[in-house]
Amino acid sequence: MLRLDKSQKLLYNQYIPFLQGAAMDNFVEQLIYKKPDLRDRILKSVIVSATVALCAFLLMVAVGYSRFFELSMIALLSVPCAVWLCVLLLRERNCEYEYILTNNELDIDKIIAKRKRKRLITLDLNGAEKLDVCKDNMAYEADLTVSAHDNTFTNMWYLSLNSDSHGKIILLFNPNDDFVQKLNKSLPARARISIKSV
Repeated sequence: MLRLDKSQKLLYNQYIPFLQGAAMDNFVEQLIYKKPDLRDRILKSVIVSATVALCAFLLMVAVGYSRFFELSMIALLSVPCAVWLCVLLLRERNCEYEYILTNNELDIDKIIAKRKRKRLITLDLNGAEKLDVCKDNMAYEADLTVSAHDNTFTNMWYLSLNSDSHGKIILLFNPNDDFVQKLNKSLPARARISIKSV
């Protein structure tokens, strides 16, 4: 058994509970799916149309040049490859956002096709100025706007903050009630919203 002298016990009793509590005071994650917009729908239509046209052409080549066995086989084997490529490109248009709050740091990640993750930004909440619900026809003046919302434009919030590296930042996102409450606790007093209005 480890024996501690009086000064070591005092340090242990003072700092260990503090370190245990500080390890994860405020942590929450939220994942939201981005609804496809008009651009996404047009791109998906173009991808599908191009794939159908390419497959039709390859089948015509396979049938029309059946006497050239190698060419015919290459054309036939290219059809499933074209379909696979189409599926892959369509999945690349699927996007999710993840919000990760750890004490006074907010990370915004973009997840593509459920397999590729990209860190959009890490925000130091000490520079936060205001958290509030987005209202219709609101104008946002910022050096950097980070859009990490579900594209439905309902229940959308904004967080404005100042950053040394990016200037004034506006984050547009869709936090749920639990996320808003925990985020509110991590913000400076000037940026907090009344919990009654959450």
